[in-house]
Amino acid sequence: MPINTAKPPATKESIDTQELLRKPPPSRKPLTAKGQLINKRPLTDWKPLTAKKLFTTRKPIATKKTLFTDRKTVATKKPFTTSKPLTKKLYSAEPKWENEEVYLLTDSTSQTSCPISIKIKAMNSSWLKQKFLPQITIFMDNRHFNDREWLRLGHFIPPFGWMDLNYTEVKEVMLALPLVPDQQLLLAEKAEDDLSCISCAVVGNGGILNGSGLGKEIDSHNYVFRVNGAIIEGYEKDVGNRTSFYGFTAFTMLTSLYTNYKKGFRHIPQDKETKYILFTENLRDFQWLKAVQQNKQLSKEIGLSNYRLRPRDDFEKDFDFRKLFVVHPDFARYLKNRFLRSTTLDGKYWNIYRPSTGALLLMTALHLCDVVSAYGFMTADYKKYSDHYYDKDKMETVLFKNHDFLLEKEVWARMHQENIIKLFQRT
Repeated sequence: MPINTAKPPATKESIDTQELLRKPPPSRKPLTAKGQLINKRPLTDWKPLTAKKLFTTRKPIATKKTLFTDRKTVATKKPFTTSKPLTKKLYSAEPKWENEEVYLLTDSTSQTSCPISIKIKAMNSSWLKQKFLPQITIFMDNRHFNDREWLRLGHFIPPFGWMDLNYTEVKEVMLALPLVPDQQLLLAEKAEDDLSCISCAVVGNGGILNGSGLGKEIDSHNYVFRVNGAIIEGYEKDVGNRTSFYGFTAFTMLTSLYTNYKKGFRHIPQDKETKYILFTENLRDFQWLKAVQQNKQLSKEIGLSNYRLRPRDDFEKDFDFRKLFVVHPDFARYLKNRFLRSTTLDGKYWNIYRPSTGALLLMTALHLCDVVSAYGFMTADYKKYSDHYYDKDKMETVLFKNHDFLLEKEVWARMHQENIIKLFQRT
């Protein structure tokens, strides 16, 4: 079914993105020798919940999963309680909670045998060792919803939690998610006697790829990750043609299809090997996912119906829902806290900030693969190139307020310097 090419009416999202947010991120102090961002938080007039209000530390939960913080393990017997549901309207900057770094860990038995795996490098890196959690839960399934988790994750806005979302809609979607038997998807697919390293190419859409001739190199990896407006037709020589994983939010996918329809992006990747990774940044992602699960039309109130009335149409007829993975908010919050914490969070625009979809996808690959090569991501000389590799005329990269591309650029450069990833750069 072709994408709706009629121009949709302006929405709050588009106004925020195109007008209010069309400003560069605030100036930021550089990385120190230890790789930590220098970031002194100003005092605010709000009061976080105390430990007594947040947690009941008694017997551990009777489950193989563990709530993890790098300071202590917190087990709860009763749900967390607050007098009123938390809402982002109460805060002028990002609130900091005592359960900020409480994450759900997995007990995956799949272990890498690759001697140069990122997981091994992380443990031997003075910079990455204190940041990296190899057992972090990456994807959600139907076991991850209950009233206790609803209240815990209600302390954080999406995509880092469930604050301001609708309990009934989130619960309905969550309980319909298929089981994820092993969080380490790629390791679980390997034969026990296979000692090879899992190599992954993560392909961004940066203009640096135009004329690069890297298509064969990209496709030679075991897995290829792509994001948003991943136009392939006509650019195979530069970006390859395989897609193992396609990362998106409901909004970025549908707007990419709309804005790039005439450029050749008329459907999302649908190769036999393709799986999908959804990042839930808003209630509309759950509403979109519900429509996909039930094969129903989107409500006009959501706003996404201006782009696609029936979301299932973007997938093959007999779509296997085990191929669609939904990222856990703990994983997104962990990435924000430890790798991609922008100073935007300290000001009035805190509630619109999130790492870019490309950044989230690259970090997801970092936790699934042994070896990661990043293509089409921002480098120090980004101003030399157009915003996208498929731009017919050169377009400058716009630094929107809801992302911090300059911070991401610094992180990719540091990871390349530490030999954690291989970042494609032009000489």
